[in-house]
Parts: sequence; structure tokens; C-alpha cells
Amino acid sequence: MHILGLPTDIFNVYPASVKFKTYQARWQIGDIYVSGDARKTEDNPQGLGCYLVMTGRGCDDIFRILDSRNYTFGDMFRRCERRYGLDNFHFTRLDIAIDDKNEKPFFTIEQIKKKCEKEEFISN
Repeated sequence: MHILGLPTDIFNVYPASVKFKTYQARWQIGDIYVSGDARKTEDNPQGLGCYLVMTGRGCDDIFRILDSRNYTFGDMFRRCERRYGLDNFHFTRLDIAIDDKNEKPFFTIEQIKKKCEKEEFISN
């Protein structure tokens, strides 16, 4: 919300848990879900952080928000690093779905990796 520059009052807020982790809240707008506000415990002294889930439509929505501000997804991740610091910001998982059901794949994994490194991607 802060990273995208969106007001928090446009999100629906719910109690949240993801698998075996309990968050205090989940903010949702359309197909974008952000779980967070995990309390620090003795077993988890830094808290759980933030858990972001976007469906394909959610990615499209975030792309439009970023594009309207002349930002890319790369810019968004750099803003996260600046806001939270490299020691406090990391990805534990990034799932990308490419609907490619061709007999010969359109992209190899190595090609996708190179395109991501060069920020050669769009969402629409």
C-alpha cells in the first residue's frame, strides 16, 4: 500500500492466516492480497513480515498502478529495498505462471531468467 502509494482505506481488511502462519490482518483490493502485522515472538523475533499474493488479474492491476506513475515492477522492488533496507527485505518465494501449453515451449527457463534480469517484461 505504501510502496504503491495507495490509500489504506480502499482496501478491505480481514483477519488472516497463511498455512501455519498467523497474521493480524489481510488487506485486499480486487485480486491483490497483502497479509501482515505479524507480532514478534520469542521463536520469531522479527515477526513474519509481509506476504503478498497477486493473481494474474492482480498483477495486471499492479502493472496499471505502476505504469500510471511511470514505475516498473523493478522500481517497486527497489522501493521496497529502500524503505525496509536490504537486511530487512527479502523474497523467500516468487512464483511466476506463464500459460504456455505448446509442445515446444515458447521460453526456456534460462530465457525467462535473462529477460527478468534485463527487465524485458510487461503485463497486460
